[in-house]
Amino acid sequence: MTDSSSALIVRLDALGDTLALAPLLLALREAEIPTDLVVAPAARELFVPGALRRTYVATFAQRDESAANHAAIRAFADDLRPNRYSHVLVATEDPAGYRLAVALGAAHRIGFQNGWGKPLKSLWARSMLSKALYRSAGLDASMRHECEILFALGASLLAPNARPSQEPAALRRLILPRDVAPSQRVALQLTSKWERLGIAVADVRSFLERACERFGEIALLAPAAERAEIAELTAGLAAVEWFEDLQSWIAAIAAADVLIAPDSGAIHVAGIVGTPCIALYESGPDFELQRARWRPWAAPAATIEGSAEWPQRALSALESLRESLHS
Repeated sequence: MTDSSSALIVRLDALGDTLALAPLLLALREAEIPTDLVVAPAARELFVPGALRRTYVATFAQRDESAANHAAIRAFADDLRPNRYSHVLVATEDPAGYRLAVALGAAHRIGFQNGWGKPLKSLWARSMLSKALYRSAGLDASMRHECEILFALGASLLAPNARPSQEPAALRRLILPRDVAPSQRVALQLTSKWERLGIAVADVRSFLERACERFGEIALLAPAAERAEIAELTAGLAAVEWFEDLQSWIAAIAAADVLIAPDSGAIHVAGIVGTPCIALYESGPDFELQRARWRPWAAPAATIEGSAEWPQRALSALESLRESLHS
């Protein structure tokens, strides 16, 4: 690392995936490394002003190997080249991220390769990078968290003993522009991700009814963009809080006493701001590996498999979490 070091991080992924950068972004800021970030449109307002030097929204397509898209990547690089990055950290599996690193001409282009899991892709990735770090092509048997995996990308810019922070008081400043007043509300995220993880709408509604009987009113959080998609889940439910913007939704999660949600952006927000949560994961043989990689990072959490017993386990976990918070 030198005084002239600067970094561009490329993360062309969903909200929860992008949040896994938070410990690395915090460490780079504390090390006073000027850092810019390229994100997908959905994450354009995720990090607050001051968390990074600049945030850019990718103007090229993902997973598009057409000549026109290659030209769009080069044009995007032309706009960023005056920033003279010493390091480009490719924190995405999308080939566009690797192509952007090459187009920028940075001396240090650091990203991932998958070894024998994807041999041809790994050979290609190594040809695009100055340093290729290994990560499994599937779920990592070493059970490293995604935050730890991404943190390794910036190791050459940080002190040798640097470790990813798990202090929500510091991490939350990256996505919360101001303090929010805590409440004793239990919140539940209503999202299509429940069904995509194999958890039936009827089971979610039954759990909600039982939770309300035991713990009183539950705050119901839902993205306005999914209103039609989750119509069956929200039908007849009173006082659903629909969120049009990202920052209001993040603030609602930060203010909650406990959050209940499937493996989605909501639990990763909770994991960064420190809101205790109950996180539901898809049932199956990869459950242990999935929760090891994607558990809420810096918050107390119960991670539960979405098997037939999940409602009772979630109710028990909620009772235990609330007892520990208010004893």
